[in-house]
Amino acid sequence: MSGYDMTTPQGVSRTWSWQGGSGARIWQLMFLDSGKVLGIKRFPAQKSASLFCLDPETGEALCDNFVLTYGNDQDTPVGEGWMTGLETTHRELLFCHSFQHGSPEHLGLWAVDLPGRIVLWSRPDLVYAANLGDSLLVYRTSVFAGFPERDYWILDSLTGHELEHLGTGHERPNLLRNSAGSEESRQGILLPELFQAGAEPVESIGHGAFRVEGFHCLAVECGLWVSGLRIMMGDCVVYEDTMAAGASMPLFNNFLIRGSTLYYIKGNENLISVVLK
Repeated sequence: MSGYDMTTPQGVSRTWSWQGGSGARIWQLMFLDSGKVLGIKRFPAQKSASLFCLDPETGEALCDNFVLTYGNDQDTPVGEGWMTGLETTHRELLFCHSFQHGSPEHLGLWAVDLPGRIVLWSRPDLVYAANLGDSLLVYRTSVFAGFPERDYWILDSLTGHELEHLGTGHERPNLLRNSAGSEESRQGILLPELFQAGAEPVESIGHGAFRVEGFHCLAVECGLWVSGLRIMMGDCVVYEDTMAAGASMPLFNNFLIRGSTLYYIKGNENLISVVLK
């Protein structure tokens, strides 16, 4: 982690940059209620993945290279150490999933206190459906008369204990799922919208007097893309950086805003924090 403060006259301050390791791809980001930054990074060459947790003010790694295992004296990594992802958060807990064998469908739920480097509880047999706040809607898939069906439960978010068995009916689970807010609204995240989908697409997030844009340019001579980021105040560019160069496709959804902070990924390996004030 390299920390610094690079303030422009307009008040845009690049506060820190965190490096995930050589060959890393920072894959997903989420946030705890305290604002701590959580993520998963993948190492394609090694077919491995691990979790990290950063202090939002300094970029200091509170936890890094944490690998989910099945526990109970088993050191076997979840998802063969590669096929894992972030599902949701609650208070200071991160919930992770694996995948069904040979399928993109999720399977399993692990409640992780990442700063404490411990798994508080796990249910490898269940699938996450919705975050209801203090509880989680989950289900188990089974087959009846040759047809797949879902058997639903409500779990306590902090303990994983079963609070209620809803059965295989869909009406109440659907109502609960529809009443749950999106991850973006629950975590206070603003994601970019694609507003120009032409030859050189542009993404944008508005935040007060600022507009953050992701722009993507194709180098015709080599057929590769450059994806950049700029912060605008009106028609004035107050900050600019390159997120990726020489890519086979545009690098979409590579930045977000939470509170007054912009987070973006540069060169796959680096997470950068910029305060907008």
